[in-house]
Amino acid sequence: MTIGTHEYFRETGLVPFADQLKSKYYAAAEDINNKARRQTEKIKRLEMAEAPLQYVSLCERVLTETDSYIRNRQSVYLPYVLKLSDKVADDHNCANCTGNCKLEHDSHVMELNATNDLIRQVLSRLKMASLPLYSETTFPDEFRVLRAHMTLLENHLTELVFLENNYLIPKIREAQKSINALNK
Repeated sequence: MTIGTHEYFRETGLVPFADQLKSKYYAAAEDINNKARRQTEKIKRLEMAEAPLQYVSLCERVLTETDSYIRNRQSVYLPYVLKLSDKVADDHNCANCTGNCKLEHDSHVMELNATNDLIRQVLSRLKMASLPLYSETTFPDEFRVLRAHMTLLENHLTELVFLENNYLIPKIREAQKSINALNK
């Protein structure tokens, strides 16, 4: 990441940044996930020994967890960012509000961190279970294509977690602070 990119991400507002995550990162992760899932289906139609299919099974579990991660971001966190931005725009003050919004605000950030930790664990499992590079077994090209998709997904999710941890969460915290959601 270049300094210019760092500056750009740091200076971009919360909603435009979240929109960029949605349109560029979550959408791309979904696309890679779908391609990898189609590849696992191709491989399962091949006549193979059980051992190579264990890799396919692990990939399917990773893809399911990744799909859940992406849907969670799109259905929970992106709407929360919009709601939070509306509160900031309306000069809402959580210190004076009758609702229990501090708990809601804190829980979103805690869950965001927790799901990022979970996706890191998923990526770690994927790294440990990759197909051996130097094996006496010759794998069909379908496995190499799946491995390429999974490597691309791993790289993409690693960058996504980095962006969320280093830019999205601080932007959310800043917006929460501006409406006194953290000072109750």
